[in-house]
Amino acid sequence: MDQLIVDCLTMDAARIDIARIHDEFTQAESRSDRLADAVGHAALAERVQAFIDNWDHRRAELGEQLATVRDHLETAVTGFAQTDQELARAVSGQRAEYPPRTAPEAVA
Repeated sequence: MDQLIVDCLTMDAARIDIARIHDEFTQAESRSDRLADAVGHAALAERVQAFIDNWDHRRAELGEQLATVRDHLETAVTGFAQTDQELARAVSGQRAEYPPRTAPEAVA
């Protein structure tokens, strides 16, 4: 393989989507707390609260994992964009110097 093609726009769109999902996960706790209060039956409310507690713990873990993926995507997008810019500058600099203005001397 002689070339690497990276679609930074797609990677950045994925990062944005992951960030939105992360925000939903981190903001959902306040909504879940109100659910147990809305259940009228005490035993059912107890079960709902147990589910909420377990889900809050798992959601926090997922939120951390989503933040890690988001951060890695941001690092990758930034790294590829910087590399692309550096390579473009290098190629532009070569074009200014190539082809040489004088022909190389013949070797006898």
